[in-house]
Amino acid sequence: MNLNLFIAKKIGGKSGIACFSVAISLSIILISIAVTNGFKHEINLRSTGFSGEYVLSAPGVPPNTDKYPINKDLSFINKIDSINGIKNIEGVAYTSGIIKTNEDVQGLLFKGVDSLYNLEFYKKSLVKGELPNFSGNKYSRDILMSSRLADMLNYKVGDKVLAYFIDDNIRVRSFKISGLFNSQLGDVDKSMVIIDLRQVQRLNGWKNNQVSSLEINIDRHEANHHIAFGVRDKRISKAIEEILYKYTKDDDSSVVLRYIGQIYPNLYDWLGLMNLNVLVILILMLIVAGFNMISGLLIILFQKISMIGLLKSIGMHTRSIIKIFITKGAIIVVKGMLYGNIVAAILCFLQWRFQLIKLNPINYFVDSVPIYITLGQIILLNVISFLVMILIMIIPSNFISNVSPDKTMRVE
Repeated sequence: MNLNLFIAKKIGGKSGIACFSVAISLSIILISIAVTNGFKHEINLRSTGFSGEYVLSAPGVPPNTDKYPINKDLSFINKIDSINGIKNIEGVAYTSGIIKTNEDVQGLLFKGVDSLYNLEFYKKSLVKGELPNFSGNKYSRDILMSSRLADMLNYKVGDKVLAYFIDDNIRVRSFKISGLFNSQLGDVDKSMVIIDLRQVQRLNGWKNNQVSSLEINIDRHEANHHIAFGVRDKRISKAIEEILYKYTKDDDSSVVLRYIGQIYPNLYDWLGLMNLNVLVILILMLIVAGFNMISGLLIILFQKISMIGLLKSIGMHTRSIIKIFITKGAIIVVKGMLYGNIVAAILCFLQWRFQLIKLNPINYFVDSVPIYITLGQIILLNVISFLVMILIMIIPSNFISNVSPDKTMRVE
């Protein structure tokens, strides 16, 4: 057995507070990361479900424009579709309108999709009714809206909805509610409904190949895209921008690439503030744990000052003695980290499995505290915490160099 480890294991001393501090600090750090990742995971899934990870649209206008269409049959679209990690590219069209009831008026954004559009996100969020059917030869009258909007307007599945579209003329269209979904993204839920793409193109006076924007969806497994952090795959965005630069022809519509964070800046700014909060928590917890480790190690050093003098008197180098006490500190840290991981794992599992802590989705976009953390993140946080603790323990260990063997032996 290594001599430093052997002696370190034999050293007693009061280390419970230091061990407890490390356990609590690490568990708080792990839970904070899991909760933050959970919010990012859920919000990113919902926002990309509405608009895709990337969007191609006309420059200088929002992707949901009803004034400046682009041609969806771009000459380079197949090159983008062949990029590793791209799942599909779907054309959508938007128009603005008003839904009026006997008691209320609500301005809405009508999003038009075709029969090939992937409605899996809405299927998972569906709470009543069924998904609309846009595969017929005639324009579909189906409309899909959020349950929150339906509650506001006192609608239910199967009801007829009159929508007014105001431009140079006022046009009225009748729809039938096929289903209600709940994505828990308050502003979007209350302001957007899904209808047939052909209806929107007709209302906007567009051709069949004209759309407001092209949504680019990502296969995150192939793209190695970590949704927990809400970070875009720069490889994919760079590849798309290179294709736009190299292969755009004169007869192609002028388009620019936008990332989901640019489409919903309020959501991602809020997530950015959460990152700052977690960073502050991480630093504070490491400082608290480090301070207690310094205190705990100093107590052990004072208790074992005679042993230090004895080891020096028999010829052991100061550096070797420092290694012994750092090894002792490392044992305390590992023990505390083990307890911290167990506590964090139990609490995170209980919240993930039973949703014990509820939230108001109007304010937080989810109905309970979300949990999401990977094994890689846990290992990384443990390694960083361990290394920080070891570096901090060098500070009190330098006390050993000031211990004089002759004075400590006289004390004995």
